[in-house]
Amino acid sequence: MPEDYPDQFDEVVDFIQATIKRLRRSPDKQTPIFSRRERNRQNAATNTENSNKKGRRNQKGKNRGCVLTEIHLNVTDLDLGYETKEELIFRYCSGSCDAAETTYDKILKNLTRKKKLVTDKVRQACCRPTAFDDDLSFLDDNLVYHILKKHSAKRCGCV
Repeated sequence: MPEDYPDQFDEVVDFIQATIKRLRRSPDKQTPIFSRRERNRQNAATNTENSNKKGRRNQKGKNRGCVLTEIHLNVTDLDLGYETKEELIFRYCSGSCDAAETTYDKILKNLTRKKKLVTDKVRQACCRPTAFDDDLSFLDDNLVYHILKKHSAKRCGCV
């Protein structure tokens, strides 16, 4: 009987591996495991809240701009047409990129304002994903296997 379904076997193995990965990073664990970067980010946030503003004059809002934020959702909440009870942690980029404005950006803005450029659609840097999480594999309510690529941010930056 396994000879009848060789191509589905690979999909099932992929699904099981993706599910195991997701369970490993599940928020339901009693002791959360954070990467070094996440621990440093949490420590910095704690230290910033506990410290006075002395000694922070030259930072120019480095940590207040574009940041990675996460929310726990059902796949159905993404409104992509999937009906399922599968859940995920959706990470997205939010914040301002004003601190990332370069001399080039200032020049473009000035030339646009003075009507030296033909187009006035000079875009400001915006907070966007620079890397994405692993693909998300799940079964919908009709037991159809789906894979979502580039669905959740892994890192953010001003682009």
